[in-house]
Parts: sequence; C-alpha cells; structure tokens
Amino acid sequence: MYKRFSLAEVKSIQNNFIQNLYSNIKKERCLGLMDFFKKIFRDGSDIYYCNRTEVNFSCSKTEKDIIILRDEKEKIEVILDEENKKELHNIIKNFIIKKEKQFGQKTIEQILMDEFTAGGFNIIDGKPYLVYDIETTISDDIKNAKFLLGYAMYPAENNKMQYDYIDQDNLAEFVQKMIDFDGYIIGYNNIWFDNPVCVYNCGGTQEHLNEINRKSIDLFVLLYKLTGKRLGLNKVATALVGIQKTLESGLEGETLWKKYQETNDQKYLEEFKAYCKNDVRMTALLMLYLLHFKKIFIEGEEKSFDDEDFLKLSNSTEKEVKEVSQQATSLF
Repeated sequence: MYKRFSLAEVKSIQNNFIQNLYSNIKKERCLGLMDFFKKIFRDGSDIYYCNRTEVNFSCSKTEKDIIILRDEKEKIEVILDEENKKELHNIIKNFIIKKEKQFGQKTIEQILMDEFTAGGFNIIDGKPYLVYDIETTISDDIKNAKFLLGYAMYPAENNKMQYDYIDQDNLAEFVQKMIDFDGYIIGYNNIWFDNPVCVYNCGGTQEHLNEINRKSIDLFVLLYKLTGKRLGLNKVATALVGIQKTLESGLEGETLWKKYQETNDQKYLEEFKAYCKNDVRMTALLMLYLLHFKKIFIEGEEKSFDDEDFLKLSNSTEKEVKEVSQQATSLF
C-alpha cells in the first residue's frame, strides 16, 4: 500500500522521496531527471532498485508514457504526466544545487573550469579559438550600430583565460586579427551581429566579413538549429551553467556609456567593461558546457550532437537563420 502524493505534497509534507530518487539518478550517473528516464527505460518499462534483496525504489512507464515512481522506504507513489515530468525535473535540479552548496560539491562552472585549466578544450578540432563579445548603440539597422567596446578571450599557454580589451582605437587591429586568425571565432549571435558590426565600424569589406564568418562558431545558431527556438544568452547560461549577466540589458550598458561620455567618470566605464567581459565569460563557459556534455534538454526532450555536428550546426548563413537572429538581437 502506498500514499499517492502530488508533487505539491512531495514538497510540502516531510519525506525523503526526492533524496531517494536523487540517489538513483546519481547511481546511474545521469545529468538530471530526463536523462535518467531516457537511460533506464531504454530496454524496458519496469526498473527496480534494490538494497541487498529488498526493492527500495521502482520506476515504471505505461504505454501512454505515464511514469509511476514508487518509494518503498517512504511508501510514496507519484504519477507523472508530461507536465509533472517537467516540474519534477526542476525540483530535482534545485535539490542538486542546494546539495552542492551544502556539501561543498563542485558546481557545473567549477567542473568546466577545472577541465579547462587541466588543458581540456583549449583547442577545438585541432585549432586555436577566441571567444568575443561587443557592446554597441541600439539601432534597428545593423549598419548604423556604433561599436562602443568589447572583449576577446584566448586560451593562454598556462591554460588560463586571457581577456583582451577592445576599444574604438584598436577595433581595426582586432578585425584584421580575426581575418588572419587560423582558428575559430566564437560568439553568441556573432555571425549576424558582432562580426558585421565590427567590420562595418572599421570600414571593412564584404569579403572581410565573409572570411570572418567562414571560420565562426555561433552558439546562438547552434542552439537554434538544435531546438528551433530563439534562446537568449542569459537564459541559456543561467539554466546550463548557473551564471548570468551583470545588467538587465544592453540598453543599461549604453546608458552607462552615455554617463561616462558626459562625466568622464571612470566608474561608469569600468561597470560597462565588466558587463561585457562577463558576457564573454558566459559565452566561453556555455561553449565548454556544450563541448563537455554534447547534449541539452529542452521541454523534456534530449537534443544531442557530436563534435562534427557542433562545428556544422554552429555556422549558417541561411536566410531563415539570419531573420531569426536579427529578431532575437534584443535577447542578448
């Protein structure tokens, strides 16, 4: 006999259901609930977890994709339809975050940085790379967007992230560096925004832009190709890596720039620079996450890819992608 709990009751009534479910997710070495379900139901519809000879937890899936979870210790039964699966996925995700903080376990960000400093992903497909982001004035026409400042991150020889500041005086030098660079140029919506803005602002040609785009990895394009959705950097980086922007929007950044121009007060410039540098770090960590896990989950569905897909899907000059990316510029 079981107590049939709703997810609201699981959260409000004292019990160890979430802890016990999490133990099995961890045992299966899964990233989260959806990854867990996909793995355990790959070869059957009834799974039992035992302590010696006694079953302590079971998972079953019906023909209609309803999942039934039974905690034998707590004598709790939970029924999951599609909406409940998503809700429980978020409950488990929050539980893991709290547990990491409580026991000093590493966050996703720490895991990725440890891997990077150990020499992992300091090249891509045998080539070097740079990650960059720029700040501009807000304009409906990309050709009228004025470059204000930017940052570029390079993996240094000591496996640290080296950040170089880009201002209006050295923009042309940076653009030439991208043209000559024998590696990948990585950004978030860089093919349809950052790259052309940089080229247009220093008087470059379409040939220059084509050369930079040819070797670009655009994480916005990759995620759009995988999900069919316009996803802003802040939303994605917060969900996957647990880091977020330091300002609400680029408009706030432009306001800081105007205050700096009016007052010459360095604090406004430094806050604006910190915002841009953080965006570059967010983009770099998102890239590391995608290279490390090679899959994401959206609306309960797994989207996986390999190294070849990563390179192929992240570079597109299709008209459809261009239209979507230009509509989504405000998201970044």
